[in-house]
Amino acid sequence: MRPPCRSYAGFTLIETIVALVLFQIGMLALVATTGVAARDLADAVLRRRASAVARNRAEALTASACRGAASGSAVLPGGLLEVWRVDAAGDSRAVVDSIDVPLPRGRRTSVVARRWTVCA
Repeated sequence: MRPPCRSYAGFTLIETIVALVLFQIGMLALVATTGVAARDLADAVLRRRASAVARNRAEALTASACRGAASGSAVLPGGLLEVWRVDAAGDSRAVVDSIDVPLPRGRRTSVVARRWTVCA
């Protein structure tokens, strides 16, 4: 009678360690990607807020632009610096509103809204 044939099923210790190392590298890449996505989302939120503020100011100035040229500035919450002006050129007016946005890690960007109107 022959002895029963032994068959080994499953993974060896080396295969298991390699699989765990590959899984760990994948998880670290996922965590790093999440951090970048969160930072980019925060930047986008700041830019969107500045864009809305600039658009609202430009629309308000367009409504009163025919009264004459004007300019001004304001410091908004969150460190936003807003500068606007209304330039007269004959019977037309150009309204420009610019907002300087501080971003994380010392970076800055600007959002500009422009409107034109014709005065009768």
